[in-house]
Amino acid sequence: MTLPLWPAGSTSASPEFDTLRDRLVADDNLREELEAALRANVNRIDPTDRANRFGSGAAVEWIIAATAYQCGILSVPGGHNADGFDLQALRDQVRGLWSVKNTTKASGFRLTNGMSGAGRGFTEAVILLSPALPGLTFAHPDAHPDIAAAVQHKDDHTLLPLRAALRHAEEHPECVAPIRMPVNPKTGRDDPWMDYVKSLLEPLGFPRLSKLFVDATPAPRSLAGEIVELAKLRDDGILTEAQFDAAVARVTQQ
Repeated sequence: MTLPLWPAGSTSASPEFDTLRDRLVADDNLREELEAALRANVNRIDPTDRANRFGSGAAVEWIIAATAYQCGILSVPGGHNADGFDLQALRDQVRGLWSVKNTTKASGFRLTNGMSGAGRGFTEAVILLSPALPGLTFAHPDAHPDIAAAVQHKDDHTLLPLRAALRHAEEHPECVAPIRMPVNPKTGRDDPWMDYVKSLLEPLGFPRLSKLFVDATPAPRSLAGEIVELAKLRDDGILTEAQFDAAVARVTQQ
């Protein structure tokens, strides 16, 4: 990866983002872990589905929060020696630093949504994520009037065109924390809302409504049944004796 260069001492206008950027440049393992987490998210949840987009976007927020925590940007309520702490309070800290706008295709960014209007508009710091950008890209409406001037106010949302974000990243490398953003492969099958409802409708509290999810859960396979199936594969010549012995050893050790 070619890392962006910026003049010594230059700042994105956010000391916290500067810290995040510098750590991701200096720590290959952290950068690779962040990239892997973003890739795992889009591989599991296809944000093409509008309902899934909210769940996928919330996951990206938490992934960035976890990265910021690893960089020491967030302070733990009660101090770092606290035995457990309120994660939601930590999320509120992150939202005080920036909002996160994520797209897994080459498209513009909806900064805000509104009803009968464009919403609040570009009024707060933002981190932009897109496979078209060279990395996490920070922008602030007060510090970066060039990108603020490019925002478009639509009937029901505020849009930052992709070309404006690309130009901002190119002209302000100090605002870029280099990572590779994944493209949506459109193979994700997880449904975060179904998983949530399944956890909500647990059988003890909802014995009738939970039946849908209980009936859809496959019965656990018995060890004896698996060995019988393996023996049939051996007898049919699909497995050799050595492969059969190895397979039996594997299932009995699980």
